[in-house]
Amino acid sequence: MKSLKEFLVLILCAVPLFLNAQNISISGKVAGVSSGTMLLIAQPHESQFDTICAAPFNNGYFKMITTLSEPQALRLAVKGYAGGFTLLAEPNAAYSAHLQDGALRTIWGAPLQDAYNNLQAADSEKAKVLEQLKARYDSLKQAGKFRSASRVNDSISMLQTMRKALCDSVYAANDNLLPAHNTWANVQTCDKLLDECRSIYNALGTGAKASLSGRLLKERIDRLAKTEQGRPAPDFELIDINGDALKMSEVKAKLKIIDFWASWCGPCRLNNPSLKRLYEECHAKGLEIIAVSLDEDKMAWKAAVDKQALPWLHVSSLKGWKCPVAQQYSVTAVPAMFVLDENNRIVATQLRGESLDNFVKERLGLSQNVENE
Repeated sequence: MKSLKEFLVLILCAVPLFLNAQNISISGKVAGVSSGTMLLIAQPHESQFDTICAAPFNNGYFKMITTLSEPQALRLAVKGYAGGFTLLAEPNAAYSAHLQDGALRTIWGAPLQDAYNNLQAADSEKAKVLEQLKARYDSLKQAGKFRSASRVNDSISMLQTMRKALCDSVYAANDNLLPAHNTWANVQTCDKLLDECRSIYNALGTGAKASLSGRLLKERIDRLAKTEQGRPAPDFELIDINGDALKMSEVKAKLKIIDFWASWCGPCRLNNPSLKRLYEECHAKGLEIIAVSLDEDKMAWKAAVDKQALPWLHVSSLKGWKCPVAQQYSVTAVPAMFVLDENNRIVATQLRGESLDNFVKERLGLSQNVENE
């Protein structure tokens, strides 16, 4: 007869049964943690993470049972602890685990996960040697031994080529979740932009594209494409610094800069003097700036605007990174700038300093005047 505790775990891990959904089980031990709650976390969408199973454990041992309708990358994590362990889970599979930080083979039990483990182990060895070579290269260069440094650099290039060849060969033999997951993980870690995401996605096989991780990458591409050059800019309405509503499309100008910034952003504050000079030169000729602050503190926002005497339009949701307009424009770092034409179509992105000056003046027909002065 099952204990009440086991019964509650099974209830907690229960999920709706879809067609073709099958059980998976995971059992094992957590090194260094005697008791707690083990979480199994899925990523059904780019910005959504769901706990699909939670199981309490004692003496370090745990067991989880849930259902999957397709292979997908899951994360095992102890509640309250950062990080976690990757599981490329397949329906109708039983997994064993020994979860220990720094260990390579922590979860095993089905072909996808085993292939993932083998690739991680092979690449890890090369990564260690590469790290040593880079340290050796830096040391030789600092010592002025440039010929020796050059030879080490050749070895670094060769090893990097070998690492890529290793991944390529494994991916060629696995047109499935494995290359899609590794690619998607790298895209998220490096916060890759649209063109690179498209290139990476196009390099995947048909099976990898169809996997959940492949679909997540396509979801990111579709999101980023909404604010690429040539697209109509997403319209928005926010409250300005005086408490009045401001709608972006109702601001008339030959050229508009949507500037995402914050009072706490050092690079943003450093960029403001050059932006101010540009505004003073070009505002009368048709330039307008709408600064969207990612502040949460209105007093800090207003103080920053007043201190630098920034004369353009200022709006904010005062929701920080949860600002809906930042999400509309796929802003993940500040400063971030979008230049719009008079029809609110995006004509440039991520320009700053001299490149922004030159672009704006050329679009407003001022570049020739500047050259003649």
